Amino acid sequence: MSDQSDLPPVLADRADELLHTKTYADLAGMIASSFDAATLDNDTLMLVWLAALVAIDAPSESFLMNLGAASNSHVKLEQVHGVLEALAPIVGGPRVVSATVKITALLEAGG
Repeated sequence: MSDQSDLPPVLADRADELLHTKTYADLAGMIASSFDAATLDNDTLMLVWLAALVAIDAPSESFLMNLGAASNSHVKLEQVHGVLEALAPIVGGPRVVSATVKITALLEAGG
């Protein structure tokens, strides 16, 4: 199995475009700072962020930013599925279904 992510690389480009808009410029700085401050490796941090996004029923743009960063990392689609499966009993099926719909749409648009 390859050590690279199997998430579509175009997600990173789309996330980067979004983060460089005036609206999200401050957010890009916060994200960079959290990478620097985290005691987790980047792949684990991406999966934790994904779990948090699912838990709060985040908008698609938030999933795009997270999956864009994950596509530049070693995060695998199988790990994304694992996070969704692990969360269902805790956050509930509707939140996981909502996240799955958003993530699937991003993958289909970016793949």
